[in-house]
Amino acid sequence: MSARKTKIEFLPQEDWEKGTWGRILKWALTIGRHIVIFTELIVILAFLSRFKLDKDLTDLGEEIKQKQAIIQASTQFEKKFRFLNKKIKVIKDLKMSRLQSGPILEEIATLIPIDVYLSNFSVSGKDVVLDAIAFSEGGLATFLKNLKESSRFKGLTLSQIALGPETEAEIKVQLRGKIGGI
Repeated sequence: MSARKTKIEFLPQEDWEKGTWGRILKWALTIGRHIVIFTELIVILAFLSRFKLDKDLTDLGEEIKQKQAIIQASTQFEKKFRFLNKKIKVIKDLKMSRLQSGPILEEIATLIPIDVYLSNFSVSGKDVVLDAIAFSEGGLATFLKNLKESSRFKGLTLSQIALGPETEAEIKVQLRGKIGGI
């Protein structure tokens, strides 16, 4: 016959372990141990990741310092560059707004007859003043007709006319008008 199996407990249960508080305490000691181990693993991982994060932080700090040095080094260059850009803009604006007297003089040269010459020519903005001396009435009439037909000169008026002091062959005239078609 076979022997009876007896239940052998190497750790005998005490009376307090059989109660509610005993079971709670036993659960806390078994499951709580696993919770504590898991928490300690998280703390160890956080501690180890701190080394990597500290290294990243120092690397970023050094990179920021390098970039700040580059920016500070280029500050003077940028100031000069902006100053020169402003100068170039002012020069371009002046160049665009200035009157091109060369084409005006070339056109007057084509309009003026042989017996008329200019003694004075002035331009202020769009206003023009021409002082001319003609040696014949026909030359003066041709000059006036040519100026009126020109598209460059608008609103020409004869402001002065006089005979020359030395000879009556000289006719001095002053014409005022506006420049158009620029």
